[in-house]
Amino acid sequence: MRVLATAITLIGVVVPTPAVAQVPEIVAAVAFTEGPTVDRDGNVYFTEMVSQRIMKLSANGVLSTFREQSNSANGLLVDPQGRLVACEGADSQQTGVLVKYKPQITRTDLLTGEREVLADSFHGQPFVGPNDVTIDGKGRLYFTDLPGGAVYRIDGPGQLARILAVPDIQRPNGIQISPDDKQQYLVDRNGERSDIAPRASVA
Repeated sequence: MRVLATAITLIGVVVPTPAVAQVPEIVAAVAFTEGPTVDRDGNVYFTEMVSQRIMKLSANGVLSTFREQSNSANGLLVDPQGRLVACEGADSQQTGVLVKYKPQITRTDLLTGEREVLADSFHGQPFVGPNDVTIDGKGRLYFTDLPGGAVYRIDGPGQLARILAVPDIQRPNGIQISPDDKQQYLVDRNGERSDIAPRASVA
C-alpha cells in the first residue's frame, strides 16, 4: 500500500475527498414570508404575512421589525433612490378570519420612515389587492393587482396607466422587466397553473 501511495503522488494524481455538506444557518423563524428586496447596503427587507410586519435582515445578520401593522404588505422593491415601495391591502385570511385592508402602493423613505401613497385607485375604482412590483430603467413602477386581474404602471406623480387586464390575463402575480427594458414578464395564475411568459413590450 505504501508503494502504491508513493506512485500516485509521483505521477500527480489527486484523489478527491468527499465534500462536506454545509448546513444553512437559521436566522429566525417567521411565517408566510413574501417580497424580498435588498438595499444598497445589503439589508434585506421582506414581508411577514401572518403577523402583518415588514422585516429587515441587516447585512450582518440581525433581524428586526421595520414596520408593524403593514396593511397586508406583500411585494416590495427598493428603488434607485433607496426608498421602499410596497404593494399593500389585499384581503387576508392567514389567521382563518377574513380581514380587510386598504389596497394601495406606498413608498417609504428608509432613512426617515416617511411614507407616501403613490396610488390607490384607477379612474376612481379602488384596487383590489396589489401583489408584486418591479421597476424599469426609466424609473417607472409596474405592479400587479392579482384579485383585480390587472397590471398597472406608474410613470410619475399622478400618472397611472393600466397596461393589461382581463381577459388578456386572469390573476397576475409576479412581474419583472427584462434587463434591456424591452419585455415585461408576468406570472399569471390562470386556474390551477401558473403561466410565465413575456406579456407585453415596454414602451
